[in-house]
Amino acid sequence: MVKSGRCYRIRRLATSRFILLAPLLFVSLALPCVVQASNNVYLLYRQWQPYDWPENQPFANEVTRSQRGLGWQKQGSAGTFGIDYDYQPLRIRTGDPAHNGHLHRLTFGGEWQHQLYRLEAQAGIAGTSNIFKYQDFHSDVFNGRIALFRAINESSPFSLGVGGDHRFGSFRWLPRLRWQQSDEHGQWLVDLPVLVQWQSPGQLWEFRVERNGDRWATLDQAREVESALYLQEWKTELTYRIHHGNESWPTVVLGIGASLDTRVQYKDLNTGTEDLSLGDALLASLRLDW
Repeated sequence: MVKSGRCYRIRRLATSRFILLAPLLFVSLALPCVVQASNNVYLLYRQWQPYDWPENQPFANEVTRSQRGLGWQKQGSAGTFGIDYDYQPLRIRTGDPAHNGHLHRLTFGGEWQHQLYRLEAQAGIAGTSNIFKYQDFHSDVFNGRIALFRAINESSPFSLGVGGDHRFGSFRWLPRLRWQQSDEHGQWLVDLPVLVQWQSPGQLWEFRVERNGDRWATLDQAREVESALYLQEWKTELTYRIHHGNESWPTVVLGIGASLDTRVQYKDLNTGTEDLSLGDALLASLRLDW
């Protein structure tokens, strides 16, 4: 009875989440009908150097992290829609975490513009390997982010809006200020407080400073502790397109950067909730686009 009652709650929660995401689904399904649409498929690999914990913990070992990603995106005159998957091994070699460190995330969403309004939305599932191995889901597996902007007027580069996501810890709503401008020096995009981006003319170089943060549902190996892992950071990265793709070869983009003020929060089976500062780490990336 306990298991069936729990399954009923999960199904009811999934139904309510689907109702909330119905407008996003409607827009995404309509997008492929947009004329002059283009498709893009990418593969991504990103590697961090080991994190050296700045906190005074004599038994703390280094934490290693990497990321593999792939996705598909359709771009048209009205906006973009994409599906993204990424896998991050996050190796925490101290204590007894209630997770196995294998973080999987699958999301769909995009960006759409209509007159003065702009919508950015993503929805999906995120969890550790145990969640999907044992097919024992709980509500934290559902995840997403959303932001809505309104331009001050038709000619203004400024937009005001509000966004909700896990970038700063638990899901919260924050006011957003967006400014976008293009000139002979390139393209600028400032989306405070989460992103500053510059692209050179021809999009050969790109520089980003962004706030990243998300939540993954976790399950210990004994399937007794259902919890969540939160990972937040400031990430800065400079990328350079070393090869422009054609029919035979993909576009190749190399990147170098750093994660700053990286924090991770999760449940330890012995000590309870851990909120740790992993510190800073350099990173390198390779991306292939078709």
